[in-house]
Amino acid sequence: MSVSSRHTVVEQPSDKEKAVPPTDVEIVVFQPDDPEDPSQWSLGKKRLVMVLTSIYVFCAVFGSAVYAPGEEKIRQRFGVNADVSSTGLTMYVLGFGFAPLISPLTEHLGRKLPYHMSWVMLVVSSALSAFVENIAVILLFRFFAGCASACALNTGPGIVADLYAKDLHALGQESLITRLDSAFCALSGPCFATLFGFFIAANTVNALWVLRVQFFFVLAIWPLLFVLPETYGPVILERRAKRLRKEGKANVWAAHELHHRTLSQILSGHVVRPFAMIIYEPIVQGAAVWITITYGILYFFFEVYPVVFIQQHGIPFQLCGLMFISVSVGMVISVLTFGPLVRLSERVRLPLIERKGEKLPMEETHLKVVIIACLCLPISLFWFAWTSGPETHWIAPALAGIPFGFANVSIFFAFTSYTSRTYSIWASSASAANTFFRSVVASVFPILAHTIVDNLGTKWGVTVFAFISLGMIPIPFIFIRYGAALRARSRHAKEAHEFIARMHAQNGELDADERSEPVPVVVDVESKSAE
Repeated sequence: MSVSSRHTVVEQPSDKEKAVPPTDVEIVVFQPDDPEDPSQWSLGKKRLVMVLTSIYVFCAVFGSAVYAPGEEKIRQRFGVNADVSSTGLTMYVLGFGFAPLISPLTEHLGRKLPYHMSWVMLVVSSALSAFVENIAVILLFRFFAGCASACALNTGPGIVADLYAKDLHALGQESLITRLDSAFCALSGPCFATLFGFFIAANTVNALWVLRVQFFFVLAIWPLLFVLPETYGPVILERRAKRLRKEGKANVWAAHELHHRTLSQILSGHVVRPFAMIIYEPIVQGAAVWITITYGILYFFFEVYPVVFIQQHGIPFQLCGLMFISVSVGMVISVLTFGPLVRLSERVRLPLIERKGEKLPMEETHLKVVIIACLCLPISLFWFAWTSGPETHWIAPALAGIPFGFANVSIFFAFTSYTSRTYSIWASSASAANTFFRSVVASVFPILAHTIVDNLGTKWGVTVFAFISLGMIPIPFIFIRYGAALRARSRHAKEAHEFIARMHAQNGELDADERSEPVPVVVDVESKSAE
C-alpha cells in the first residue's frame, strides 16, 4: 500500500459552506510538499505533461492550415469558387472559437476527461471530412473538427497554470521554457502544415489527401492521451476526498464537490465567465487584440503567399510551402532569445513609463519584452509588402518572414503568459476568451484575403495590416504602466488568487489579509491509494 500524502491538511468550512450538506465537514487542501499537488511534481513529470500538451496543440493547429494548399484542387474537383474553397480553412478556425464551451468542462471535470471527449470528436470529424466526397459535408465537419481542437488550444494555458501555480510570479526558467514550447507549437504548426500540404497536394491526384494526412496524424497520437495525468488541483482534491470517505472518514470533503450547482449556475460560472472577461477585463481585451492581429495575419498569409511566390515570382507549386521556413526560423529565434530578453528587461528601465526608483511588479517587468516584438511586426509587414512584386528577387519577401515569425511567437507567448499569471486558476477562462475572439476574427482573414488582393494588390493589401499594427503599439506600454492597478481592480484576478491561496494554505492557515473564513484545523488524515 503506497501512501500519497500524510497529515493531510483540512480546514473548517465557512458559514456559507456549512449550509451545504453534509454538515460539519472538513475540507481537504494541499500541503506545501504534497506529492499529489501538480505544482510539486518532479521536473521530469512536468516536462512530460508539457510535451504531451504541446503535441496535441501542434496537431490541432496543423489541421487548420494543411487544408490551404489543397484549395485549388478542391475548387476544380467540386466546381466551386475561391471563396467557397477557402471556407474550409475558415470553418476550422471558426471552430476554435468555441473554446468557451470547453472551459466549463476543464474547470468542472478537470483537464484530462475533456481531452478524451474532444479527441473522439476530432477523430470522427477528421475521418468524415477526409473521406466523404461532398463539399458541404467537408465544410461542415471541418467546423466540427475545429470545435474539437479547441480543447487542446484552450486547455494548455490552464495546465501550465496548474503545474507552475506557485511560481507564476517568479516565472522560473523551466516554466519559461515549457510555456515557450507551447506557444511555438501553437504557431509553428500551421507553417509546417503548409510545408507538407503543398508537397502532398502537388503529388496526389485526390484533393482530399491533405485532409487524410491530418486524420492519420490525429489517430496516431490518440493513445498518448492515456499517459496524460490530471493536473487540475480541485479535481485531484475531490478524488482524494472520495478515497478518504471510502476508508471511513465520512466527514472529509473537497470544496470542489460541495458546490452543488444547477445548470444555470454552471453556465454562469464557466461559460459566461470567458465572455465576461472579454467584455469587462481590459487585460484580456488588450492581449486579445494583439494576439488576434498576429494570428489573423498568419492565416492571411496562407492565401497571400501562393499569390506572391507562385504567381508573381514563379516558384513551383510544391515548393511554395518552403517559403514558410523563414517564418518558422523567426519563431525558433523567439524561443531561443525570449529567456535572455526577459532577464535583460529586468535591468532596463523605460524612462517615460517607469518612475525613477519605482520597481515594477514581475508581471509588467517581463511584459517589456513584448515591445520589441510589437515593433518587429509592422517592420516585417512593410518589408514583405514592398518586396512582394515580381521586380524584386523572391528571397526578399521570404526573409521578411523571420521578424514576422519572431513577433508572432513573442507576442503570443508574452500576452498569454501575462493573462495566465494574472488570472491563475481561471487561466482556462482567460484563454477561452482570447481564443474565441481571435478565432472568430481570424476566421474571416482567408476569405478576406481574396478581396483585398484583388482590389489592393499584395503591396497595399499587406500595408493596411502594417498600419493597423502600428496603431496598436501603445497597448503594451499601457499595461506596463497601469497593469498593477488593472489587476487590483479586476474581480476575476482577485477571486482566482484568493482561491489559490486557500487551496495551498500552509499548515491549514492563510495569511491574515487573505483569510475570509475561520482559522482551519489540522487533523491526522492519511490519503492512501488502493493496494
